[in-house]
Amino acid sequence: MRFSHVEAFRAVMISGSTTAAARILHTSQPNVSRSISQLEKATGLVLFERLPGKVVPTTDGLSFFNEVQRSFLGLHKLEEAASRIRRFSGGLLRIASIQTLAHWLIPRAIKRFVEIYPETGISIHAGHSTAVSQWVDELSCDIGVVSNLYENYGVASEELYSVDGVCLMPKDHRLVAKKFVRPKDLAGEPFISFARNDQGRSEVDEIFAKAGVERHITLETPFSTITCSLVAQGLGVAIVNPLAAQDYRHMGVVMRPFRPSIGHAARLVFAKGRPENRLVASFVEILKSVTNEEMHALAQSAKPF
Repeated sequence: MRFSHVEAFRAVMISGSTTAAARILHTSQPNVSRSISQLEKATGLVLFERLPGKVVPTTDGLSFFNEVQRSFLGLHKLEEAASRIRRFSGGLLRIASIQTLAHWLIPRAIKRFVEIYPETGISIHAGHSTAVSQWVDELSCDIGVVSNLYENYGVASEELYSVDGVCLMPKDHRLVAKKFVRPKDLAGEPFISFARNDQGRSEVDEIFAKAGVERHITLETPFSTITCSLVAQGLGVAIVNPLAAQDYRHMGVVMRPFRPSIGHAARLVFAKGRPENRLVASFVEILKSVTNEEMHALAQSAKPF
């Protein structure tokens, strides 16, 4: 018994004639009739009663058709399974990220990823760079995004982006008129700072110390998202990652380049020696694309806010 013979039989049963079946199968009517005859010979069943101008299924033919339908339903399920595998269905993508990017960049990449692979499960974990690196190193997460690398974790990495920090301020602030903001411009200004144990804090402290400017630090927070919200409330100015501030442009804040420049970077981290994962590779491609779009939008405007 050949599959092509069974397929011809099913097409005749569904369409009602050998001529219509031939159109469905993109073949000739004689080929269909020949396949039916060969199937009858292989099964020992009379499947159709031949009448002038038409064929009528016999009782055996109807019973056999029921079995064929069940078999084709199984094949359809296999086709669906193959399609799900192609879409990475049933997989789980575990993403770790620093808090800043977990609030805006990662969700945007996930939205685009889910539109393509709707049946893939996604788990998101947010923390500081040390925690993210540890989760990836111990294989608790498939991929991580960090702002700082630590040699004591066995991770491979590649740059996601690198930008210069900006001074974020309320839109009616006196420094809005400046093309660049320098340390001396912020003397006496209410300043929202990184937390004391944050690595980015020491770099900012050093720049102001070298300039001989003492900041009036009124608030401290470890998260850029909180910093931007505080600036939007008119509680001070801050030096932040311009990409992190993108979502706050509707809240009445303005950013200006800060000099000397303070770099803000993000890196993708992967466990060393781990087999290539198509699911991870697809997400990385999408994340890079979303990041490039954000960078382009930032570069297109000299005054984004």
